[in-house]
Amino acid sequence: MEIVPTSTQQKKVNGLDELSLRKIELKEQIQHQKIIIVDSSQQLLSPTSVASYIFGRFTKGLNMLDGVMIGFKMIRSLRRVFRK
Repeated sequence: MEIVPTSTQQKKVNGLDELSLRKIELKEQIQHQKIIIVDSSQQLLSPTSVASYIFGRFTKGLNMLDGVMIGFKMIRSLRRVFRK
């Protein structure tokens, strides 16, 4: 029985210089992502966005209550029509 080598490509062994350059690139990417995260968290937690969120929830609740009240009034009026 004979072992036949396959034609697979062997992994390229990176030198220390290439690894250190890749490490520097990754650190720069991490710093850039940290800046983006800090900026977006400051925008999300700013007082204007919190106030707009609270008022938005309040108006949404009022709109739902208004819809329920209109529906209730319509059902009452329909019951009156069908009773006669």
